[in-house]
Amino acid sequence: MRQPPALSPMPERNIHQEAVTAWRAGWTGTLAQPALLDLFERALDALWHRAHMSLGEMTLMAIVDRVIHQGGEQYPHLAQLKVETSGVHFGELRHSVQELDRVLLEESLVFLVYELLRVFGSLTGEILTPGLHAELHKVRVSSVASQGGKP
Repeated sequence: MRQPPALSPMPERNIHQEAVTAWRAGWTGTLAQPALLDLFERALDALWHRAHMSLGEMTLMAIVDRVIHQGGEQYPHLAQLKVETSGVHFGELRHSVQELDRVLLEESLVFLVYELLRVFGSLTGEILTPGLHAELHKVRVSSVASQGGKP
């Protein structure tokens, strides 16, 4: 008797990638470096505050520091970010942001947001995921940034 053809497994959904892609819809590739930095700083701040409600300060700092360290291996400019008890500080990166390639900067910042969502989700059995995704989607491009910095 003939065996039915084997079904190929469906690719696993990546809910964090889907959330980041949906968040970026409409502005991907359109923002100048300073506007990108401002937007992602607000995004990381929103994720920090939401995760802080469930994770202890030291745990949160350790997770974010590790993700930034990993990102710095692939994107050396990310090593300029500093993790403190109040969140991620962009001060040093802000000073050199104009010198960075805009596409590379956006790619590196997307990596940070995605990787933080993935690690938080993995460590908490995805319990924090819906709230973190909701906070990310609240962070919007300002009207000034969407007009290329012109008021």
